[in-house]
Amino acid sequence: MMANDEPGTTATARQEDGFVEIVFSSVISPTAVEAQVDACRDETCECCTPAFRDKVDEIAMVLDDHSRVRIYGTISRDEVLQNMASCVPKLAESQ
Repeated sequence: MMANDEPGTTATARQEDGFVEIVFSSVISPTAVEAQVDACRDETCECCTPAFRDKVDEIAMVLDDHSRVRIYGTISRDEVLQNMASCVPKLAESQ
């Protein structure tokens, strides 16, 4: 499962004003997303590099029909997609 903007993928990311929003498909459980967000916030994850963390001010989770994560800071959509490439397969495996 990949993280990109193709239909049928596990997650998509879009650049918004001041943040990048990741929308996870329903195949990824909200519990798995929340656990990953907590690990990223606590800096105990294996996916966020120090350079990535330096650009992030806040990571917020939004629960609605799909799990959404907003990453605030001076970070680009492409940087988030690159980081997600190591993170999303782990989320899919945790199902």
